[in-house]
Amino acid sequence: MWRFRVRTIAVAAAFAAFAASAAPAQILEDVTVVSVPSAGVLPHGGYLFHGNLGPASSILGSAAVGFFDRLMLGASFGLQDVIGRGDMSVNDRIGLQARLRVVEETVTRPAFTLGIDTQGEGRYIESEDRYERKSRGLFLVVGKNYRLIDDLSLNGGINYSFENRDESGVNLFAGVDIGIVRWMSLLLDYDAALDDNSESAATSRTRGRGYLDTGIRLDYRENLRFKILFKDLLGNYEPETGVYRSIEVWYVNVF
Repeated sequence: MWRFRVRTIAVAAAFAAFAASAAPAQILEDVTVVSVPSAGVLPHGGYLFHGNLGPASSILGSAAVGFFDRLMLGASFGLQDVIGRGDMSVNDRIGLQARLRVVEETVTRPAFTLGIDTQGEGRYIESEDRYERKSRGLFLVVGKNYRLIDDLSLNGGINYSFENRDESGVNLFAGVDIGIVRWMSLLLDYDAALDDNSESAATSRTRGRGYLDTGIRLDYRENLRFKILFKDLLGNYEPETGVYRSIEVWYVNVF
């Protein structure tokens, strides 16, 4: 019994220490909710490094830089089977990202951001000219922030993926970020995957349910952000079953 109490006290103390050192504010404006993009961009001179650890010991790393408080440019690169035996699997393509804030947010008006993202999720399948989960491609996202408990951020948009060999079309997505306290938020988004749900398409990899993703975001001081994510809650990805679990780390600063 006493061991359980000691462990409980240790966990509570660690949690309290994290809360005490968590940042009241960050210069990082979230650029994604869970999987879908937000309307956020980096400030002028801002830069970020992002790492994602997912199933099959996959690692996705990316970096981005902000210009003029409206433009953001970045690149990403993925590997699978990093930990364990055998050879690592390396994605054949480098992902490229660009964002332009075309309309700034005001008290009464949402922000509008136009972007391109060629980085998909999972392995890049050379024979099918696509990632397991398609990249966003060209997208337009609308975002608005509100004060509620802490912060409430709503984002929604449309996109057209360039991975369209057998199936193409306009897709829809939406996400919400609910601030619980100043250093913790609940995340939820939905990607309809309208461009990857045809039963007649040889490269279709979904069950037609869309991707429902959720997670928790933790902010530490002013430069570091962690996300614990649970993806595909509806079991949409056809080749596999079960929830896709991943951890993301974001570091942001200014030159």
